[in-house]
Amino acid sequence: DNENRTHKEALNPYLITFRQGIQHVKNQLQMREHFLFGMDELAFFKYDSDSCKSAISSKMDDSDILLHDIYKHLPHYPIIQIHWEIVYRCMVSYRHTISTEKINLQKSIPIQNTIILPNERLKFNPLLYECDVHKVKIIQDVIAVKLSYDYGLRELFCEVIKNDYLCDLVTIQYTNKKEKDKLCENIKQQIHFNEKDEDDIVS
Repeated sequence: DNENRTHKEALNPYLITFRQGIQHVKNQLQMREHFLFGMDELAFFKYDSDSCKSAISSKMDDSDILLHDIYKHLPHYPIIQIHWEIVYRCMVSYRHTISTEKINLQKSIPIQNTIILPNERLKFNPLLYECDVHKVKIIQDVIAVKLSYDYGLRELFCEVIKNDYLCDLVTIQYTNKKEKDKLCENIKQQIHFNEKDEDDIVS
């Protein structure tokens, strides 16, 4: 197969022609790919007669000849193994694909139209393509607007800082009070904490 693995198929050389044998192998490979990967359509299939062990002559005109007539001259026939080298590719058939269309969105949306009510959720679309970057940006902006209105969490965070519980929210490895205070001051500076103006905290 495509990963250079060998697949074994038992064929009765007295009943099966070369054409039927190749068709049987095609069907088996197609079923295998469909079962493992969902690819049920054979896009490419090539049998290289010259590179196989116990090769069939590439000049063989009649593909309806029995396998018995092709291989009967080999030693130990009919208890033999024949190696056919096959290159194939499968794909998901067109009827199983999903059509997608680009949606033309406005370049700018008024802010009053982008605020989401608390109970509303954005619909998740797992099939976003690169052409929908503008749509992703709008969704990102909408979420940012929603988060910016979460004053309750801001007030709670400010109370935590004022009451000196900030270090309880962080994994502390310091036992020294001086180092602990220094860490708290660094955090306050990074979030621009202002005791007089709680709204000034970084979102």
